[in-house]
Amino acid sequence: MQGLDNAGAAVIDNYLYVWQQVTPPGAPIHSELMRVNPTTGKILGKVSLGSFGLSQAAHQLLIADGSLWVAATDPSGGLIAHGGVLRFQPETLQPDGRTLLAGSGTGQESVALAGGWLWVADGGTLYKISPSSAAVAATIGLGTADQAQVATNPGGTALIVTEAENGFGTIQSRNPTTGALILATKPGILGVTAPTLSEVSGGGVWLSVATGMQGYLERVEVSTLRPTPLSLPYPGDATNSISAEIMAGVLYVQQIAGGPTRNYCGNPSTGQMFAALGLGPAATVLAADSTDLFYVPVVSYAGPDPSRGEELVALPINARCRA
Repeated sequence: MQGLDNAGAAVIDNYLYVWQQVTPPGAPIHSELMRVNPTTGKILGKVSLGSFGLSQAAHQLLIADGSLWVAATDPSGGLIAHGGVLRFQPETLQPDGRTLLAGSGTGQESVALAGGWLWVADGGTLYKISPSSAAVAATIGLGTADQAQVATNPGGTALIVTEAENGFGTIQSRNPTTGALILATKPGILGVTAPTLSEVSGGGVWLSVATGMQGYLERVEVSTLRPTPLSLPYPGDATNSISAEIMAGVLYVQQIAGGPTRNYCGNPSTGQMFAALGLGPAATVLAADSTDLFYVPVVSYAGPDPSRGEELVALPINARCRA
């Protein structure tokens, strides 16, 4: 696919979803969401999200009870004043409804399916939503937090929350059915925002933290929330753009212009490097399944002109990434 602007992508239940910004840089972010044939790049369904913004985070989309759920926000204060969860038919992207939330609509809403419920973090509030009725079953306040994220494992048996106010907050383990707090770290300075969470895998979860000057990665054990020993291939800290994400069971560490030791696939438990991605200094992997990864060679902001912008490229995964 070519001519994309500020693109994002996710592979969910063998579907490839791609989204992009359709407003020029500097304007409120309005987006469109597409279902794409991963082999041919043909667009199989498209929906304009209008005044709902959608930023580049795969944890904002999931499929539950036969519907595609998208956590979104209205950055312009237009159609909705806060965050919301949009519901679509997974194949056609025909709208099935929406659930508006009373949170702050920070633009960093995230959603996870755990304990048979949708858990949505919106600002400093955690929402428990029924996948069948889309009704809010419970609302849990996260103190004075102004940002939060949620993550779970493929089986939905863990619920991890990061929350922060101006970067000062905690990592929490909560009951995936009730949302009750099980364990939390002591409040501390984590970064400029709540840490970005990966999928929970192997009893642990990766955190990507931007401090404003530098960035770092950490993996904590779900049962204790204590950091686990890592074997990262680079010394010291990294930049704010460093990220760690589990996709189809593989760890992908990425940092723009970070060189091969900060752009690699590796062991999801230790961070040990298996193979450099070798995609170029400005490339970013957006999504991956069991056979292919999907990346943009150069990130650009083309505005509304479809003849320019980013290209989404599919590439077979290096066999060493599954060592």
